[in-house]
Amino acid sequence: MTPTKTLAALLIGAAVLVTGCSSGPSAAEKAAAAKEAELARGREQLVRAFDAAWIRVIASGKDQEILKTEPPNMPGMAQSYMVRLADCLPQPDIAPWPEQPVGLFKEILERGTIRRVVQAVPSNPQSTSYYFSGIADKYLQAVLDEIGAHYNVKLKLEDVSLPPGPLPSTSVVLSGKADFIDQLNATGGDTQGMRRRISRRFTCTMSASSQYIHVPADAPLAKQLNTFNDLIARPDVRICAGPLATQTARAFMPKHTVTTKYINDLSGCVADIKAGKSDVIMNPLPSLQIADIKGYKSVHTLIAAGTPLWVAKEGIVCQDDGNPRTEDPCSEVSPP
Repeated sequence: MTPTKTLAALLIGAAVLVTGCSSGPSAAEKAAAAKEAELARGREQLVRAFDAAWIRVIASGKDQEILKTEPPNMPGMAQSYMVRLADCLPQPDIAPWPEQPVGLFKEILERGTIRRVVQAVPSNPQSTSYYFSGIADKYLQAVLDEIGAHYNVKLKLEDVSLPPGPLPSTSVVLSGKADFIDQLNATGGDTQGMRRRISRRFTCTMSASSQYIHVPADAPLAKQLNTFNDLIARPDVRICAGPLATQTARAFMPKHTVTTKYINDLSGCVADIKAGKSDVIMNPLPSLQIADIKGYKSVHTLIAAGTPLWVAKEGIVCQDDGNPRTEDPCSEVSPP
């Protein structure tokens, strides 16, 4: 046999050997892949059901009817500060309902209960969240009513409550302790060391608002701060913010001192300014007079943030230590 024929024979033999040894994925591997695919499909169905419902809510005008009732201390004023982000247009014809539910979505419909992550903070006019939480609750109920009507099920809402402060919310939905995260987080931010858009699935924007700077009208700063850029150029100006503005303030103004008041942020920030501990307040209210706080000039930052509903995503792991007060880091299993 010539050397050329000998090499060819060896190559053919090696190919046969490799082919013979390769039996493909095992039964256990196939089962695991099928389970992962169903997990992903069920979560995606939940997101699409939320979207289909929300699009029908805004197409019917129910969202605007809700705004006429909020906030409780000044019904209808919400129409002046709630922003419409048109990332999902009111077009029900192109937002079909998921059929043949599987996984998480099927479980929710069968048990008749849907569990949401919420944050336990006081709901009173001294907290910025008071002017938004009632809207979020009514929006969500309108969405659940739409889902219930389509699937002929009465969905009961069950809260999984986390304490004030940093939120390990990604961990909670990944662990299966809750089905989704309510409108606690804006799409542009981060939680547990990851961009939320990367670490979770998310729905249409349901609530959106702008950010405003509130300056004591009798302070010299009132004449000096007329735009957001004026504030950026003054890193010596100390900012007091509530939970709905603090991450935005810290991200856009890393050189500034930002103090966060997680509970009763409005009264707390006003007290800090009177005590000389802060210079301005930043939050989503266009005027502090909505909260019956007078004597402040308001400056629009031209920054708008939107909040969706959030559902767990595959390929994410979190170092969950079980403590709801620690924001344990999360990461991608196989980052691109």
